Amino acid sequence: MKTSYCTPFLLLLTLLLFNTFPLVFASFPDLGAGVRPMGMGGGYIGVANDANAPLWNPAGMIQLTRRELTATYSTLYAGLNAQLFTGETDSLGYHFVSYVQPIRLHTDVVAISALFFDSAFYDEQTFVLSYAKRITPHISSGIGVKALRLSITSNAYTRADPDLARADLTHTSTTLDLSLFYAVSDRVQIGIIGENLLPSDVGILQTDDLPVKWGVGIAHRSANRLEVIDFVLRARRLNGDRDFSVRLGVEQWLFQQRVGIRAGYNNRSVTVGASYRYGGNDLLQLDYAFIYPINTIVDTLGSHRIGLSARF
Repeated sequence: MKTSYCTPFLLLLTLLLFNTFPLVFASFPDLGAGVRPMGMGGGYIGVANDANAPLWNPAGMIQLTRRELTATYSTLYAGLNAQLFTGETDSLGYHFVSYVQPIRLHTDVVAISALFFDSAFYDEQTFVLSYAKRITPHISSGIGVKALRLSITSNAYTRADPDLARADLTHTSTTLDLSLFYAVSDRVQIGIIGENLLPSDVGILQTDDLPVKWGVGIAHRSANRLEVIDFVLRARRLNGDRDFSVRLGVEQWLFQQRVGIRAGYNNRSVTVGASYRYGGNDLLQLDYAFIYPINTIVDTLGSHRIGLSARF
């Protein structure tokens, strides 16, 4: 078999889920980082006020006044029973960890984050170093430097393909995100982000740059309620077309802001989520999100995410 082009995530899904996915996915797919943001349908660019912010809008980190650590464990597409070419089944994991450190209160904030996709023979890692700087009393800027690494474990399939057999099945690349955060008032916030602004080749056999992605998010607060909407434009997909999406979300805090509930919708999924805060000054927060795909993936019970955050 002659192969002139290889998109690793496409290869993975071809092997694992041959007749399951009607759509084509690229490497480093936009599955969203963290738990709380995905409970709101991925509408988070205009919120970005916790340790999930580095991958959504690093400029929003300026809102954090304490150190914060968050960790997420995710099971993708539960019940799918993805089958490998060997006849064995595999599961897809998607995990996230992020630590945010204010340097000067309300002025400078830094963060280090890592995002992991894993399966039986294919892995992706994204490592991000982020920085936020206040420009004016209401506007801050942010930058995220991303290192991307993917690897395919040699197996019977890759050894049978002459191009893949000779290729280096590990690849690294870097790129850059830039963002802004504008606190219009105590109730309204606007976020803007440009992702993958530097060319980042994630192809194995041929150059395959990640698409540039632009996003604008608006968040509105009223008492214990948060309403969000994001507009996201990807410069290209695998077929060369632009991809425009809208994300809608709502969050409500109850019982003296100890319990949070949320719901969301976007072009690919409907989502729900919940949180519980424990300890003085919201020391610990446990989050859960359920993401159910629409018009994309069938025969699945959806994706489940659980996360724990600590503030100190």
